[in-house]
Amino acid sequence: MARARFDAFWLAEAIRLRELREGRVDDAAVLPALEKLDGFDARVLARAETLATRLGWHTALDRWHAHARLATWLFAALACSSGAALAWTAIGDGSQPVNLVWALLGLLGMHLLSLALWTFGMLRGGGESGAALGRLWLRLVRRVPESNQVPDLAPALGRLLARQGLGRWLFGMLSHGLWTLLLGCALMTLVALFSLRRYGFVWETTILSPDTLATWIATLDALPAAAGFGAPDLTGLTELAALPDRAAWARWLMACVALYGLLPRLLLWAWCRRRWAAGARALRIDLGEPDNLMLRRHLMPEHGATRIADPAPAAIAGQHLPAPRIDASAGAALVGVELGPDLPWPPSLGHPLRLLARVDSRGERQAVTEQLAGSPPRRLLVAFDARISPDRGTIALFARLAAHAGQAAAWLLDPGGGDPERPGLWREALIEFGLPASRIIASDEAALLWLEHDDA
Repeated sequence: MARARFDAFWLAEAIRLRELREGRVDDAAVLPALEKLDGFDARVLARAETLATRLGWHTALDRWHAHARLATWLFAALACSSGAALAWTAIGDGSQPVNLVWALLGLLGMHLLSLALWTFGMLRGGGESGAALGRLWLRLVRRVPESNQVPDLAPALGRLLARQGLGRWLFGMLSHGLWTLLLGCALMTLVALFSLRRYGFVWETTILSPDTLATWIATLDALPAAAGFGAPDLTGLTELAALPDRAAWARWLMACVALYGLLPRLLLWAWCRRRWAAGARALRIDLGEPDNLMLRRHLMPEHGATRIADPAPAAIAGQHLPAPRIDASAGAALVGVELGPDLPWPPSLGHPLRLLARVDSRGERQAVTEQLAGSPPRRLLVAFDARISPDRGTIALFARLAAHAGQAAAWLLDPGGGDPERPGLWREALIEFGLPASRIIASDEAALLWLEHDDA
């Protein structure tokens, strides 16, 4: 189910990138069926599914999955062969006694090092955990013959994996899964070798004391002892001869590999798989993308009809962002429009402004417009209370104010507690008006920084 949902959002993102580059795909025949669905996400996914079928993208998507399976099988085969080779290298053919600590380091050293690096990456945010192996796997998967025919699938996949931490959990699942196979094959190889050959165990050192070995064994013996595979007496490990209790030490060595190697990787694989599925279920259409806001109005006309609080007069309905004033002088202006009484005003500023005003009445609107017309600033920042619904009059006021500035931006003040969809309605209305998405600012710090750089 998680894969089917991920594929649906993958196709939707690929369709979005295609339309961003080439314009909207003709979907007139699809719209009547979409009206029966509830919710914007459901309509977008159904639309993408239908358009992908028409464009023949499902064949390319199936090829992507086939290459993903092939790459995974290749990695799995490499992990299995590496595990068998690791076990053989660690204990040899039985002709010489096995240095117990050397065997443990050979079997678990790289595993523990990579696990420590993975844990460190997760504690720092997990952005690059398993990224090297994941990028290599993804590079192999991308070698799809149909990739040139559907060039939007690859970037869509990259953008989708960046959301909900999906890339982190996918690559973690791959990494821990391969380590599980490697250590599992190493353990099975140990079982086979210990069953068919005679091994002895020793402790060889030049500068370390026997007490060091006793400390290490006692530390490592906690889990094997709890599982019933405790370490036997250390007597004999300091001798250069085969240990009488060979079978006990062989079982203890295999228990260490299983409990300190195989089991943690298996549990982490299951955890990453669960987080991957949860992330796939939590996917939503990103309304932070301006083209998705426009698509929402296209697919949900009933939503678009209510996003503006009042009907559009003819003089306002066709209004768009005016051209900047080429005679705008240096300086900046900040205007707050119908702000709630609980919003702090004016904000703390690091430099003086050419104009700082707050307008609530028609007379104040006219006065501020005249001041800007008489002394147009280089940059104008207009603050709105994003908790209230945008109306045509407010958008028209922004148009009049922006006409007297070199550059204009909108600052959406949202202290929380209101309708969470209201900021999206403001963003949609301002984008439709012609304001670039980069000039619709929600962060207080970003808004004031934009205003301060009035020389840009």
